[in-house]
Amino acid sequence: MRSHLARNATTTPNVYRRLHAAGHHHGLLRPCSATALSARRCLFDCQHDVAHIPRGVTLCTRTSKRTFISLFTPKPERFVKLPQFDPGYNVLLQYRKSEVEQERPPPRDQLVTAFKKLTKFKADTNRPLNPNQAFLLRTVLHYLLVTKPEADAPVDLKMSDLENAMDVALLPPKGSPEFHLALARLLHEEIMRRRLILLNPEERKVHLTKDDFARYIKALTQYGGSLEAAGRVKEFWQQMKDERSAVNFRGAGRIWIMVLEGLANEGREEELLQFWEEAQETGGIKYIPGVHQVFVTYYARQDKIEETKQWYNKPIHSGFSPTGETLLELVRSSRRSSQKWNEWLLPVFEQVVQDTFAKKGSLDAFLQWSVLALDKGPDGIKTYLQTMASGEFYKSHEVKVDATTINLLMQAAQEKRNPYMAERFWQLAQDFNIKANVHTYLNQMSYRLDANDIEGAHQIFSKLASGAVEVEFDEDLPVMNKYLRVLCAQQEPNIQHILTITSALEQRHAVLEPETIVALCLVFLNHDKKFDVIDTLSLHSVSISHIERQQIYKAFVDYICSPQTTTDRAWDAYSLLRQYFPETSVDDRVRLMESFFERKKPDMACLVFGHMRAHDDDNMHPTADIYVRCLEGLGRCPIPEQRPSDPASSLKMVHNMLKMDTRVEMSTRLYNALMLAYAAGGDPFTALDFWEEHITRSAEGPSYNSLAIVFWCCELIPLGDRYARPVWQKMLRMDLEVPQYVFNAYCAAIARSNAAWGRKMDEVFKLIKGTDASLGYGASMMTLGLTYNALPDPVSKDEFAAWAKEEYPEEWARLESKGQKDTEFQGPVFNITRLFEA
Repeated sequence: MRSHLARNATTTPNVYRRLHAAGHHHGLLRPCSATALSARRCLFDCQHDVAHIPRGVTLCTRTSKRTFISLFTPKPERFVKLPQFDPGYNVLLQYRKSEVEQERPPPRDQLVTAFKKLTKFKADTNRPLNPNQAFLLRTVLHYLLVTKPEADAPVDLKMSDLENAMDVALLPPKGSPEFHLALARLLHEEIMRRRLILLNPEERKVHLTKDDFARYIKALTQYGGSLEAAGRVKEFWQQMKDERSAVNFRGAGRIWIMVLEGLANEGREEELLQFWEEAQETGGIKYIPGVHQVFVTYYARQDKIEETKQWYNKPIHSGFSPTGETLLELVRSSRRSSQKWNEWLLPVFEQVVQDTFAKKGSLDAFLQWSVLALDKGPDGIKTYLQTMASGEFYKSHEVKVDATTINLLMQAAQEKRNPYMAERFWQLAQDFNIKANVHTYLNQMSYRLDANDIEGAHQIFSKLASGAVEVEFDEDLPVMNKYLRVLCAQQEPNIQHILTITSALEQRHAVLEPETIVALCLVFLNHDKKFDVIDTLSLHSVSISHIERQQIYKAFVDYICSPQTTTDRAWDAYSLLRQYFPETSVDDRVRLMESFFERKKPDMACLVFGHMRAHDDDNMHPTADIYVRCLEGLGRCPIPEQRPSDPASSLKMVHNMLKMDTRVEMSTRLYNALMLAYAAGGDPFTALDFWEEHITRSAEGPSYNSLAIVFWCCELIPLGDRYARPVWQKMLRMDLEVPQYVFNAYCAAIARSNAAWGRKMDEVFKLIKGTDASLGYGASMMTLGLTYNALPDPVSKDEFAAWAKEEYPEEWARLESKGQKDTEFQGPVFNITRLFEA
C-alpha cells in the first residue's frame, strides 16, 4: 500500500512499494532487550545537575501476555537501562563532584584519558559539546594545567589533543555558548604558550597564521566575542606588517570576513561599518562575494529593503556574481515581507538567469523564489529543469539538476504548507532520474509528517533503519525527533511502533531533543508504561544540558499539576521527577506540594515537603514561608484518620521538622499556621496552647489572622466562649479597628457555645445587630452563613434562620442562593468556603 500523499500526487502506479516483508514490525529493527545490568547505580552530581537512576524498583517485563505454561515459569527480571555516557564523560562528572564536595579528585591519568576520549568521540561523530560538557572540559583542563604531572607517571595532554579539542569546541552547540567560549580561550592560551616554547620564531609565524589564530578568531566570532576578535585581528595584522610578513598571511581575507560575519550576527551595525572601513584600508580587503553576502544578508534579515538594495547593487570585485546563499536570504526576506521585495527581486533574478558566470546555487535560489513568490508549481518548474538539463541556461559552464535543487523545491513547498506539492516535486526528481540523497528522503519524511501521513513517513523510516539510505553524521535526528513527536500526538499512539523507533536510535547512541523526551515520557505515563519512562530518562537525561533538563522537568511539573492527570499517575510522575531531576527548583516543588493539597491528598503533599527538607542541597530546604504554606494546606484538608498528636501523622512530621530546623526563626505567622493545622486536624486545645504560650507572650504579638484563628478554635471546643469573650473585650478596650472576617469568627464562636449549652440566641442577635454602631459595618452574607453553620443542632438553626431572614432579607437571599448540604450531626450547612490565612 502506498502513502496517501503518493497516491494523490501522481497517477503512476506502483511508484512506492513496501520495503519489507509483512509483519508487525514490517521487518524493521525490533526493540532490543535491555542488558542485564544492575539497576542500582547513580551518577555523580555536578554544578549542572545530573539525575539519578531509580533505586529499589520492582522490575517487570513490558508485555502482559502469558501462556499457560508460563504460569509455572518465573517472569524474567526487567532491568533498567543504564545511561549512555559519551566516552570519558562520567569521569569528568566524577571530577566535578569531587571539586564541589572538596574531595580527592580522580587520578590524573584518568582525567587525561577522559579528556582525550570525549573530544575524540565528538570529533569522530561531528557532534557538538553541550554546555555541560564544555564546562566540565574547561574545568578539568584548568586543573590539569595548574597541577604538574607526577614524576612516576608523567601523563599530560599533547599538542594534538589540544588542537583536536579546539576543533570540537568550534562545533556550534544548540544551547548557550558561554562555556564553549571559555573552553576555547583556555585552549588557545595553552596552545600559544606551547608554541612559544617549542617552535623557533620562523615556524611560530607559519603555525600561528595558518591554524591557531584563525581558529581562535572563529571561536570569538561564533560565540559572541566579535568585538574582541576585531581588536585581535587589527593588532595581529599590524604586527605582521611590522615584521613584513603580512604577504605570507594566507587566508587573511577569510579571517577579516569572519569578524564581519560575527559583528553582523551580533547586530553591531556601527562597529560592522567601521571595521569594514579598516578592513579595506589596513587589510586591503576587496568587496568580494563573501563581503557582499555579509552586508546584504545583514540588512535583508532586518527587512531593510533600501539598505539591502544599496549593498546588493555595489559592484563586486572582479565582476564576480552574488553567492547562492545571498540570493536565498533575499528569497526568505521576500517571503516574510511586503510585495516591494518581489518587485525588486524580479529584475534581480532576470539578471541571475542571464549571468553567464552565475553559479548553480544562484539558479537554485531562483527556482525556490519561483515557487514561493511566483506560485510556480511542479509543471512550471519542470520547464526550467528541462532547460537546465539541456545545458541551454549557461553556455560557459555546465549546470546540473541534482538532489540539492529538488531539496530546495521541497523545502519551498513545505514553507507554503503544501505537502502535496512537495510530493510532486519528489515525482519530478524521479522523472529526471535525479539520485536522491539523505536530505531528500528526510525532506520527504518531514512533509509527510506535516500531512499526518504516518504510513508514508514509516516507509522512509524503513529505508533509513535498514541502511538503504546512509546517514553519516546524524542528519536524520531532527526529522526522527519530529516523527516521534507526531506519533506521540496521535489520538491512540502505537506504543510498540514508538518503541521500535527509540530502540533503533538507542543502538546509535543518539540523544533525543528535550521536546521529544517530554512527548515520549507523557505518552508512556498516560499508558502506565512506567519502565519505558525510566528507560527514556536513564538513556537521555544525562546527555543533555542543564537548560534542556529544566525544560523536561518543567513539563513533568505541569503534567503532575494538571487536573486531567489521575492521582496515581501524578504520584508516579513525581517519583520519577524526584529521582532523575534533583535540581527541580524550590518554586516548582512548592507548586507540586500545593497541587496534592488541591487533590485532597495531604499525605502526598507532606511527603513532597519532607523530600525538600531531606534534600542534600541546603538551598532546596523549605523556608519559613514554605512551612507556612504546608501547614495552611493541612489546615484546608487534614487527613481524617490521623490525629495530630500521633507521632506518625503528617502534621507531627512537619512540626518536628520545624522544631529541628535551625535556619527558621519562629514568628506569629508560623504559630498561626500551626494553630490552623492542629485545629483542622481535630486538636483545637493544642492550637490554643500556641496562642497562650507563644503568640500572646511574644514581642511580635498577635495579628488579625491570629484573632480569627483563635476564635475558630474557640468555636471547636466546649465552652469556647470562655476563651473568646476575654479576647474580644480586650480588643474593644484597645479600640482596635476589627476586620469583618475577625468579627464573623467571633460571632460563630459565641453562637456555637450558646446553642450547645441551651442558652438563648438573643446575645447573638444583639451582637450582629450592633455592628453598625460599634464596628462601622453591617452584617454580611458571610456573617450570617458562618454563624448559621456553627450552630450545632437543627432547632437553633431554624431559630437563627427565621431571625436572619426577617432582619437581613437581601443578605439571606444571597446566602440561600449558595445552596445547602446535610451533615450527619449538625443538620444542614450552607455551601460557603471559609478560608484562613496564617
